[in-house]
Amino acid sequence: MKVLSIGTDRKMFEEGSNVALRTASYGGEMEELHVIVFSLSEQKFKEKKLSENVFVYPTNSFSRWLFVLDAIRLGKKIIREKKFVRGDSVVTCQDPFECGFVGWRIAKHFRLPLHLQIHTDFLSSYFKNSFFQRFRVFVAKFLLPKAMGVRVVSKRIADSINEAGIRLKREPRILPIRIDVESIEKENGADLAKMFPQFKFIVFMASRLTKEKRVSDAVEAFAEVSKKYPYAGLVIAGDGPLRKNLEQKSLTLGVDKNVVFLGWRDDITALMKSAGMFLSVSEFEGYGMSVVEAGLSKCPVLSTNVGLSGSVLVHKKNSYICSVGDIICIRDGISAFIGDNVFRYNMAQNLYSDVSSGIPSKENYVHSYVEILKETLK
Repeated sequence: MKVLSIGTDRKMFEEGSNVALRTASYGGEMEELHVIVFSLSEQKFKEKKLSENVFVYPTNSFSRWLFVLDAIRLGKKIIREKKFVRGDSVVTCQDPFECGFVGWRIAKHFRLPLHLQIHTDFLSSYFKNSFFQRFRVFVAKFLLPKAMGVRVVSKRIADSINEAGIRLKREPRILPIRIDVESIEKENGADLAKMFPQFKFIVFMASRLTKEKRVSDAVEAFAEVSKKYPYAGLVIAGDGPLRKNLEQKSLTLGVDKNVVFLGWRDDITALMKSAGMFLSVSEFEGYGMSVVEAGLSKCPVLSTNVGLSGSVLVHKKNSYICSVGDIICIRDGISAFIGDNVFRYNMAQNLYSDVSSGIPSKENYVHSYVEILKETLK
């Protein structure tokens, strides 16, 4: 089977990155895999060979507004030159939006099956927070019924598609993002307690500093927590357009000495291992890789009711769950973890057990992924 994949993850061009290694591993069960990645010419990416039969191509577009056109043109060229054959070739897309539209145009032109993947909860009311996002939802609703197969990363997304009445040719297949358990177990080095000895308890976040991540809610709730626990610290790894606003908010609330912004870090799981708890308060998540990584790091989790909440994450069984925007619940959850060592330990152990038991081996994961693609040929 030959596969053309359309995506946006530029880490594909980074030597040794998890996504590059994972993509290369798919080649063992395919005849060929060709991956097109949306990219700008100024980024200077070059066509790359990940393994004997896995290739990555940048669109090298002059502007992001040309990603779609350039990807369609490049995809058609690859299919012609590599001699894709109907009945043994698939076009798969990493999202049902811009990538999905590219894949649909290519698949329709060559009469190949279209496969769509969904990694985010695009039907959440919080996702549709702008005209652009509402347009993307419109595109997804248009494309999904045309796909011969749909892969989602969580039951929440599968349920939302069914509840929205979107008619699919087949039931969506649930295949979560595979976390590299082995790498997490080996990860060590950074220690938050040594980095910030002034804090006796550290609440850790790893997030882009954007509106939908609602880090402002975390700062506001933590300001209340710090009144009772002045020795606690909120350490945030990540960056984004709201960083200055968040720094100003922590100053206004009088907790600027207790809230630390680390910027981007490459050692997130090591930091999780040394934290008192992990906090995630997003408006929506399709999956929630960071909470799974926290669970595998034996770091107790407080999360909003998104992504894996309600399926993998269960309130007060293996984590603490709050509604989106519920500052009081977030405050009480943080306080519960700080004030009760037994509760914190039990939540961490239960989450580790529940998360680790559901992760397939690398070989089984690759096999499942390829089998899902093969289903579109039937």
